[in-house]
Amino acid sequence: MNNFSITGILTMSLLAAALNAGAQDQPKEKQKENRDSLWSISLENVTVTSNGLNSKIKNLSSTVNIVNSKQIKDLGIQSVGDAIRLIPGANYQDEDGRGLKPGIGLRGLDPSRNGYVLVLVDGKIPLGQSYGQLGAYYMLPIASIERIEVIKGASPVLYGAGSIGGVINLITKKGYGQPNVEGSVEVGSFKYLNASAAAFGDNGKLNYYVNYNRRQGDGFRTSRSAFGTNDVTFRVGTKLDNKDEFTFSGNIYTENAETPGGLSEQQYKDNYRQSVNPYDQFYANRYSASAVYKKNIDSLNTISLSVFANYFKRNWWYDTNRDQKSILGDLRDIFTGGTVLEYNRNNNLFNLKNSLIAGFKYLGDQTNSTKVLGSDPLQHVGKTTYSVTIPTNVLEGYIQDEIHFSDKLSFTPGLRYTSINYGQNDYLTAQKSATKTDVLVYSFGLLYKPVERFRIYSTVSKGYNPPVLYAALDPGTVANGNSLGAETSTNYEVGIRTTPATWMDISMSAYVLDFDHKLIEEGGKFSNADKALHRGLELEMNIFPAKGLRLYVTGALQKATFNSGPYKNNLLPYAPQQLVTVGAQYERNIKSGILGINVYNTFTGKQYNDALNTEQPSENGDNGAIPAYNLLNLSVNYKWSHWGISATVNNMLNEKYFTHRYDFWGGKFPGAPTTINIGLNYRLHP
Repeated sequence: MNNFSITGILTMSLLAAALNAGAQDQPKEKQKENRDSLWSISLENVTVTSNGLNSKIKNLSSTVNIVNSKQIKDLGIQSVGDAIRLIPGANYQDEDGRGLKPGIGLRGLDPSRNGYVLVLVDGKIPLGQSYGQLGAYYMLPIASIERIEVIKGASPVLYGAGSIGGVINLITKKGYGQPNVEGSVEVGSFKYLNASAAAFGDNGKLNYYVNYNRRQGDGFRTSRSAFGTNDVTFRVGTKLDNKDEFTFSGNIYTENAETPGGLSEQQYKDNYRQSVNPYDQFYANRYSASAVYKKNIDSLNTISLSVFANYFKRNWWYDTNRDQKSILGDLRDIFTGGTVLEYNRNNNLFNLKNSLIAGFKYLGDQTNSTKVLGSDPLQHVGKTTYSVTIPTNVLEGYIQDEIHFSDKLSFTPGLRYTSINYGQNDYLTAQKSATKTDVLVYSFGLLYKPVERFRIYSTVSKGYNPPVLYAALDPGTVANGNSLGAETSTNYEVGIRTTPATWMDISMSAYVLDFDHKLIEEGGKFSNADKALHRGLELEMNIFPAKGLRLYVTGALQKATFNSGPYKNNLLPYAPQQLVTVGAQYERNIKSGILGINVYNTFTGKQYNDALNTEQPSENGDNGAIPAYNLLNLSVNYKWSHWGISATVNNMLNEKYFTHRYDFWGGKFPGAPTTINIGLNYRLHP
């Protein structure tokens, strides 16, 4: 019996048990109490805060999925990437098995280094280091995150580049209540340590939150897998008066990590935990700051101004020839800065209630990239072989209006224009090059509510993804007079959100992403030559059959294929056709505390790492199919008074699997075996 069959049986068993139990005639008040004690993501209560929306999930004409603070704690989630596994249609690719460089793909888009997904902090501040490389090397620590919002569907107009599949919005923790402190420490397999300390409070005028997080460990690889990170995040907010608010946030991050790299087929077979890269080392420093000013002009009009900047420096040293006779330093520092000015208006237009969002955004970044070749792998020095500076300037304007024809029907049109200018200065060859592209996208959304418990929505939108820097400025592309355009797509979505009974929540959606200009590389030259078609079904369901028990299923059946060119009908790289998570959560009051137990299984279907869909693995591990895999996880926690203890077991069945293949880094990248973590946390004022 294959892995998908096992997952299917588990899913069907849970659903059957839920429906049988749900048929029991519990009083409605008791059923609601059972649900709310376990699950704070009631569709009635959660408000999406990103990019001026400030709307409840139930009223949005697009798909929205949430991972909240209760889930993060109860499931013992260690990183944003692990939380993303709970999102329907999300493919999480952990680059090195330690959660340091997560890759996230939505709706069949390539997860590598978050290249096709836009990650925002608190709705407006981009987390990525540069516009042409949206994600790459950094993710906020889970300790500083209140919840994660994933918005799909009509997002291209409000969010722009990288949002075709969806937007990941990280809502950070904020100060509240009387001055308070909390701390946690978690230790586990392979000398793992995850420790956090936070202070926060709100006196009505001033609120603050500051958190320090330290993660370190030896990693599950037997050598060259040790790592250590330090992360400080802070946020200070103040209400200047009844109409004016100001918030200042910042982050300081350092990383020192050995990078074990990939393995050939034989190396993986002999010992999948080994490393054959004895000198590879990654260093990173990141500093970021943002300021947000919001003014409530009156009860109908609001204006906000966000200013942000970050500086990221990373030095990656590795033996590029794997001969242990040389060392290559790939050195980069990136500065990014920008501003977002946004206007919101809520009033009546032609006797129809409407909510308008209009905004202007500027973003500029500069990437300085240098390569140094040395003859001694133990010394991080050598001769400069490459030195370029890549400046990028982006101007964007957008407008969206939500028009209510009645209490049951609303229509949301939107429009966004983007102009992108790339440049490159090569200091060794004294050559300069530049390219530019612009794009106009739109969205139209409908939401219909025939009854309070049922909503149906539909969106049509045009989306885009900018050409990545190395492709847009590739000499073989620019020298031939080619100017790469953005990858564009026409997107269609229809979905429902319903609470058919007090013991059940269901969200379902179907989508099509029709790409017009998929970026491909042939003979060392890049072009917008191919078309691609993504289509899928997504489901999120919560069932509350008995007191203290929640059963849940999230998943997607999807197919992303090339629709023209030499790879027609082949699956896109890293686009599994099945992604399913199924689990059960149980809570019970015991003496003066609450015991919680969570068990859940995530299934990731078979993938390919290349457009050819190479089935048989090459000896070096660079190409070949990536088999499906299951990860069964267990989390147990007990909370009382000021204290909490927890135990988490990940990959309980010790499944041997790998997540991707990468020729440059030496082949197959294995996933972690069974890991066990034990934690203790304390809060001064519960």
